[in-house]
Amino acid sequence: MRDVISQFMLYTRSQRRAVVALVVLILMALGGTRAYHYYSLRQPVADDSALRREVAEATSAPERPAEVDEDLAAEEAAPVSKNTNGLFYFDPNTISLSDWLRLGLTEKQANGIERYKAKGGTFRAAEDINRLYSLSDSDKVRLTPYVRITAAGVQQREAATRTHQTPIEINTADSAAWESLWGIGPVLSVRIIRYRESLGGFYSVDQVGEVRGISDSVFAAIRPRLTVSAPHLHLLHLNTDDYETLRRHPYIHAKIAKGITGYRERQGDFQRVEQLKELPSVTQEVYDRLLPYLAL
Repeated sequence: MRDVISQFMLYTRSQRRAVVALVVLILMALGGTRAYHYYSLRQPVADDSALRREVAEATSAPERPAEVDEDLAAEEAAPVSKNTNGLFYFDPNTISLSDWLRLGLTEKQANGIERYKAKGGTFRAAEDINRLYSLSDSDKVRLTPYVRITAAGVQQREAATRTHQTPIEINTADSAAWESLWGIGPVLSVRIIRYRESLGGFYSVDQVGEVRGISDSVFAAIRPRLTVSAPHLHLLHLNTDDYETLRRHPYIHAKIAKGITGYRERQGDFQRVEQLKELPSVTQEVYDRLLPYLAL
């Protein structure tokens, strides 16, 4: 290295400048080559990812129309396969139990509708299905647009109704007879019979309307079919029946029963039925209702 430096010092000043300049140029050339290779190696990575994205987009683009076509085909086929959830146009006067089940109702609901029809129920407008207590509100909204009432269907139901016009004798009718009436199901038929027994028999058809659960509209509908023959009533004996027996009668509450037994204790037996009106708890209305059941 010393020989190189000694030799270098033998050059003239201009020669030494030229050598230094040459060395600098050589170093710059070497540095530039390294920088080029460094950046040229990094740049293709970014370019390659961008290129890959472009290639992916270009190659996937032709497939998109096929996917859209499949979706459209599925949408066009959906209404046919679903068929509006199984609903169809129907006349409620003529369809059968199995048809109600096809419309999405439960067997219990369908049986309730058929019982209503068996009792003479007739549909004259689509909105008449709103009278069906076995249908939920959502069922009524769902089914009403599909109801199609036909003249033949109405005539069929009216003919069937005429066969269910046999009068009901209210003191002898069993549960089946009561259930043949519109609006009277198993629960109400049992209540009517129990109420009749607790009264000691009916003396007026209006007493049927007193049964808990029978609405005014139902009673108005069934009243023309109710009759009462000469009733054999179970009578209350003012002078002998005890407090519990008296109190069990629907027209006598505890205060009246206590008043009757107290009257007997204070004044002895009743001499006339009319004396019952002397009790403060017995109004004229109560007395009139009780009178057919009273005896001494």
